[in-house]
Order: sequence, then structure tokens, then C-alpha cells
Amino acid sequence: MRRVLVLTGGVVLAGVAMFASAGSKRDKPAAAAGPAAMISGAPLVEGAQPISAPAAVAVQAELMLDKIERVGDHYEAPLADGRRAILTLDPKLQTTAEELLDEARAPRGAIVAMAPDGRILALAGRRTEDNKGGKNGKLDWHLATDVWAPAASVFKLVTASALVAGGLDPDEKVAYHGGIRSVVESNLKDDKRDSNKESLLYGVAHSNNAIVGKLAYQHLEPAQLDKVAHDIGLGGTLPGSLALPATFAELALPRDKTVDFARAAAGFAGSRMSVLGGALLAATFADEGNQPMPRLIASIKSPDGGSGIRLEAGAIKRVLAENVAKAVSRMMVGTCNFGSASRTFGKHAKVTVAGKTGTLATNTPFYMEHSWFVGYAPAEKPQIIVSVLLGNPENWHLRGHEAARRMIDSAMSDGSDHADVSDAPAKRRSKRHR
Repeated sequence: MRRVLVLTGGVVLAGVAMFASAGSKRDKPAAAAGPAAMISGAPLVEGAQPISAPAAVAVQAELMLDKIERVGDHYEAPLADGRRAILTLDPKLQTTAEELLDEARAPRGAIVAMAPDGRILALAGRRTEDNKGGKNGKLDWHLATDVWAPAASVFKLVTASALVAGGLDPDEKVAYHGGIRSVVESNLKDDKRDSNKESLLYGVAHSNNAIVGKLAYQHLEPAQLDKVAHDIGLGGTLPGSLALPATFAELALPRDKTVDFARAAAGFAGSRMSVLGGALLAATFADEGNQPMPRLIASIKSPDGGSGIRLEAGAIKRVLAENVAKAVSRMMVGTCNFGSASRTFGKHAKVTVAGKTGTLATNTPFYMEHSWFVGYAPAEKPQIIVSVLLGNPENWHLRGHEAARRMIDSAMSDGSDHADVSDAPAKRRSKRHR
């Protein structure tokens, strides 16, 4: 069967390539092309005439990514109407992503890299027939664009946003106990076992479930968390008329304030996210609360050899207050400096990285320990956004944050050094929800 990926609002979906109109008063002008010289993206058709996102709704045709091919220094794919699209994919990052997925050998895995202006620089998915993974895998783009795994602790970024938006000081200490592997009812109320005191910043950076669950239970109503999640786009909608893919994420958050609500706030249940959605989430914090419109087509060649059409970046939407996004970004830097990903990024990263890990095992359709990392770098002036999800078997070869670091290193390097400097031995299983 021919597999076709489609763009809606510049985002990969299934159907037809079209670009939604921009609309809300909250839109800000499109970002300048090119976040950095080292991440150039795809070249444009020589002499191509630019077409803005609102006008590009007239460009409708199937984008057949099953026929993608590298042409010189860029990738191209045919459109059903006979024209060819030049894609935004960066050859070095696309190759790195595919190689990392091969190395991971996971039964399911995907990597998305994105520029801050929304250009998709790498879009890779891989699956194996063997439920335990292996060397023999095949590319499957849908694993990068569809929802197939829980958001896990990545959802803590949403909960932290709701808490800060509600007035919580991210540095204020809270007494707690436990929370490494679960959230239970005793974690939610003050208890004589609460011998430790730490902040929301610490809780997110170290992915401590008790801290995040307790703060959500004590300071948030379910409707507040649901609203922030939908504002960011996890429920499939955003304020205004900017269209985002239905596969951004799926939400089923509890409506009552119970231990199930606290567990959902910590990422145990109630949220599922695509790898592309993870990139959009990270991009939101990278741009201080503004969210770009992802796009995969840089320009379209004319079938008669004419000048063609160059597609400009779409509108950027504000989905979080700047102060909220900055506060959560500081937590993401903590994750990589002293938190759950510090062993990977603290000593090895070439630049300061902001990110969030997530680990959660499921048994449907078969056992997978989902290993997430979403983030961006450099933290001070973002140039690359990365989202990685590996559905690992019990004996794994690579974790999400290790693959993400190597994607970031590739983006920041001159291409001469792609050595594996992974900090963890192969085939070591982590049982923690982090």
C-alpha cells in the first residue's frame, strides 16, 4: 500500500498537502528564516516566488513521502499533481536520526528535529516485526506523527505551566516523601513521613512524582490543568484559527480531584503524545510561550521548469504567558544540569540544554518501556528543538535522552564528529517512571 503523508497547516498528517490560514489577533509575525547558519535547512527553488501561509491554502496536492529521495544537498518528494516539493529536512540531521533509530533497535521509535521557526529538520520513525526489537527494522514515518505512547513525565511540563500560571512560586519548598516510582494517596497530604522539602523546580528537574502530584492536588483544579493543556495544543485545538494536527496529543484527564488526578498531573495516565507533538511542546518553551507552525515543504517546483513557489513560515501563536514559559524553561535546564538527565548532558553536552525526560512502561500491544526526551539547545538562544521517543524492550540499547544529546551534538557540530559517547552501558533496564 502506498503511504502518503499530508500537511495541514504545514504539519504532517494523512491526506492532502495544504496550509491553513493564519488568523488570531494573538498571532505574531513569522520568525526570520534560519535559526543559525549551521542549520540551514533545504535550499529554495531558484527564482521561486514566495507565498505566505494564508495564500498557500491554494496549494493542495498529495505529498508522497514513500517516494522521498535525496537530491544533492536536500530531499525532494513528488506531489500528486506532477510537481515536486523540496523539503525542509536537513540531510545531516535526517541521517543521524535514522542511524540512531537503527542503533536503538527498539520495536518502535521516532525522532523529530525542528528549527525554532517551525521547519522540520528531521522526521524519522522505525519499527520492527519482532516485538522485542532487533537489527532488522523498516522506516515508518507515522511513528513520528501519530500518537502511540503515553506522554509520561513529559506531561509534567504542562502541569508545571498550570501551577506557575496559577500563582505558585516555582522555588517555594514543599514537604514530601517518596515519589520516585509512583503517586499514592498518602503523598498528597501533609504527613509525618514528609521529612524532605523541595521546590517545584526540583520536582520537575528530578521528575519526582510525589512533589508534582502533591502540588497539583493542593493548588490546581482539574479544569485548570485541562485548560492549560488545551491552550498549549495537547487536546488538538489552539486559540484562534491556526490548525494543528489531530495527532499532537490525546487527553483524557480526570474531572475529579482524586489520587487519579494527581497521577495524571505527574504523567502516569490521561495523556498521550506524538513525537511531533513533543517537538511542538519543547518549541513553545524555547520561544518563551510562542508556538510555531511546523512545516515540511520549503518550496514547490513548477512542472514546466518555471520559478515555482517558495513557502514562507506560518504564523506563530502565543499559547503561554512569557513569565510562565520562562519559569518552566528554567526547570528544563535543571533537568539537564542537575536532574534526571544530568549524567547525559551535564558533562557531555557541548552547549547548555533544556529538556525533560519521561519513562513509562506499558503492556499494550506488547511490553515497551517508553523512553522520552523533549528539549532544545542552546538554552540561552535556541537553535534546535529535539523530540525522541523509544519504545524499548526489557533489554534496551539506547535511551531517549542519550539519542537526543547526539542529535543536538550533530546539529551543533561541523559534521566531523559523530562518535558514540553514550554514558550508559547497553542492555540495562530502568524501571523508574522519570
